Amino acid sequence: GQSTGSAGVSRWAESWRSLEPTQGVYNFAEVKSDLVLAKTLGKQLIMIIEDKTFVLEKPGPDYLDKLPGGPYNARNRANGYTVVRWAPAVVTRFNALTKALGTAFDSNLNFEGIATQETALGFESPTLQKYGYTPEKYRDALINTLGTASANMPKSRVFWLMNFLVGNQSYIGNIASALAPKGVVMGGPDVWPENKSLLSKVYPYYTQFAGKMPLFGQVENVCYSIPHSSGGGYWTMNELFNYAKKNLHVNYMFWVRVTKASSAKTYDWTDAWPVIKANPTWTPAP
Repeated sequence: GQSTGSAGVSRWAESWRSLEPTQGVYNFAEVKSDLVLAKTLGKQLIMIIEDKTFVLEKPGPDYLDKLPGGPYNARNRANGYTVVRWAPAVVTRFNALTKALGTAFDSNLNFEGIATQETALGFESPTLQKYGYTPEKYRDALINTLGTASANMPKSRVFWLMNFLVGNQSYIGNIASALAPKGVVMGGPDVWPENKSLLSKVYPYYTQFAGKMPLFGQVENVCYSIPHSSGGGYWTMNELFNYAKKNLHVNYMFWVRVTKASSAKTYDWTDAWPVIKANPTWTPAP
């Protein structure tokens, strides 16, 4: 529901290629194992489907690269790969994946749902041109895949990580308008209160869609070591939580498990954990 927020979930990532090692043949063994653990711990599982990497590992199955128009695992500027998400062949196969996941897990009470990765693609212009990118194609592909995923798992949630859409940032709002009636949860990286790019290009959509669709925020690695612009030390985990609750109106809060602070004065997961335990539920600001 949209009236309360929840911290009682866990997120776990699985690459598309590991979930579908060959076309139409799925390997959900680890998902099943994690759901058993989630039930034992009394938690909910949100599974990230990885289709973007920041290391030299392809996130998409090898068969994608052999489909007409491929290869669809394309190098990005982050020294990794991103699947060409707007390609019709990729859209078709991703929809088949979420259909298989819904069939297998939508009835599982500990399966909260799936999450995508950020909308930022990380492609240089030549790669965008090679694959015929337009912001309209990307907008329509996201509406298609996320909307289909929601239909494929009606009892679960689809978490859409949005930030930047190359070529037309205003399409974030168009996508959100199309997905809000379908129960999709919108949000993403980062909870970074004074980041000018996020403040101007991303955070207004949280305000625009608060109460119209569930929202979430994610504290990433960098967020654990953000200094106040006023010079008053670093943003504490409690400050980040309160900012997300009041300014981003979140129903879900995700915390990346950072095990070591970047310096003696910054924060890590051990500082986030008391905030998580103290706020099992909350009421988002309207």
